[in-house]
Amino acid sequence: MSTAKPDGNTPPIWQRLGPALSRRLRLAWMRLRFPRARFGAGCDIRRGFHLVLGPGARLAIGSQCILDRDMTIECRGSLEIGDRTIFGHHCTLGVVDSVVIGPDCLVAEMVAIRDHDHRFDGPLDVPVREQGTASDPVSIGGNVWLAGKVTVLKGVTIGDNAVIGANAVVTKDIPANAVAVGIPARVIRYRE
Repeated sequence: MSTAKPDGNTPPIWQRLGPALSRRLRLAWMRLRFPRARFGAGCDIRRGFHLVLGPGARLAIGSQCILDRDMTIECRGSLEIGDRTIFGHHCTLGVVDSVVIGPDCLVAEMVAIRDHDHRFDGPLDVPVREQGTASDPVSIGGNVWLAGKVTVLKGVTIGDNAVIGANAVVTKDIPANAVAVGIPARVIRYRE
């Protein structure tokens, strides 16, 4: 009978269980703190996650999603996130009306998705902060990759299997299977 010895690369069990246990505790805490929100099975909520849930807001996060460290969700409307969608660190989702994100999406670090903007069409003597907001739903299909620092603005639909390049600002609809880059984002080719 042989006894297995650590190979030097495998950390001891107490070091492997610590992060997993703390993630489960964060998920349990979120479920207790926000009983109206739905977090699917196996959601991985990393440290620094911040959630603001307004009265009447609806939040549904699918199973096996990863909400990386220091992510912020401010939801006063309806937010749906599909199964197995992964968010990188420091992402921001701002929802006044409706945001729907499909399954199996990759949302890289520092991505911002908002369904609203400040209005600035009023008189110049009225500060922008007092002119209110305008909102329009955002829809992001399944298997979409939003690369680092992408910004998605109100009223945008991004089709299934699309890829949005780093630092792009999405101001209008992007069709399925498209690769889009730039400010504003424009389609440069299609995935086959």
